[in-house]
Amino acid sequence: MDENNKLKMNTQQIKENLIDAINQSDNPVFLMEVSKLIDIDLENEKVIKLKKAQIEELKTAIAQIENGELLTHEEAKKQAEEWLQD
Repeated sequence: MDENNKLKMNTQQIKENLIDAINQSDNPVFLMEVSKLIDIDLENEKVIKLKKAQIEELKTAIAQIENGELLTHEEAKKQAEEWLQD
């Protein structure tokens, strides 16, 4: 059996074990903590939809990086301070 199949099997077994543990538990603290972990995982999987202008800005930034157009941390801080004063 290859590694991917082993991982899938292990993942499926973990899911089944978790479901069994949740179904058998009457401990509200345990159940709340499991619920919090699930909420955190779901938040991490949210898809952010970007507008066309945001995508273009990212493409421009990537091109600048690829062309070596970078700022040092100090230069970026100075630029931000100047921008905030305007």
